[in-house]
Amino acid sequence: MSDAEHSCAEHCGIFTIGGPLPIQGAYRDICYQPVRDNIWTASEGIYRTVFLEGNKGCIAFDTFGTPGTARAYQQAIGRVFPHKPVHTVVYSHEHLDHCGYAADLAPEANIIAHDYANRVILARGSDGQLAAHDTFADERTSYDIDGCYFELIYPGHTHGDGNIAAYFPQSKTVFMVDTVADGVGYTTLMDWHLAHYVPVMKRFLSLDWDLWVPGHFWPVTRQRYIEILGYWERMFDFGQQAVIDGVDPHDWEGLNRYTDEKLRPLYGSEFRFEEYAAMNLSRYMQEYLSGGWGIEGNLVPDTSPL
Repeated sequence: MSDAEHSCAEHCGIFTIGGPLPIQGAYRDICYQPVRDNIWTASEGIYRTVFLEGNKGCIAFDTFGTPGTARAYQQAIGRVFPHKPVHTVVYSHEHLDHCGYAADLAPEANIIAHDYANRVILARGSDGQLAAHDTFADERTSYDIDGCYFELIYPGHTHGDGNIAAYFPQSKTVFMVDTVADGVGYTTLMDWHLAHYVPVMKRFLSLDWDLWVPGHFWPVTRQRYIEILGYWERMFDFGQQAVIDGVDPHDWEGLNRYTDEKLRPLYGSEFRFEEYAAMNLSRYMQEYLSGGWGIEGNLVPDTSPL
């Protein structure tokens, strides 16, 4: 679709319907607060990210998921550091809802991403999602930019393509999107690589950290991280047993009855259990019924310490 077919001035992502897209430009209030040292976190209530104060400017991780929210994020950083522009953007992965609008956040910034993520970005050609200038293909690489030291870690297949963690060893803090977050969630877990997910995420326990900042909701402790992984690990057994018990993964009424009986006694107090537990179960069931996520989802995961 040509630019002329879109009468709105907003970046449109991969939308192909012409005309105004007011949802793209809608303003979101961004809350922000210090985390540790030079690390700050920003959230509009559901999505969460971090940004760093450098000597001369700021490093923003992710962009949020619309042009309006990306601009609100930029304004929030500007309120904290009014004389320090965003000179670097780090993409956690390739999904538009987290990393879709660097063109609105900081169009002149240097962008860093894992090579897997950047390949998808280049192929997608989404309006507003800028390609990375600096990519890496290794499991672990370090950066010292404008007085900010951090490591980027690609632990293996978890969610989407090229999903990386930012490790701040001096602050004992890790930031990673769409993996461990408090409670049950992520609805149907559309492109989680489930066979790899728990073994790969356990690799982070070999690092020295005590605060995990997720891409949704609020930060969690190391102990809470372990507990949340325990939920996802047990879901492998629940998913298999539900298939054996004859539950239909597309029958939401039946799925909710099953989760009420089997999961509620253990996890009923978890955040968003009511909304998401049945969807989580359905996704795990379909892992066993379909065989998993592509070639990469059926390879043996690396479980060595990071």
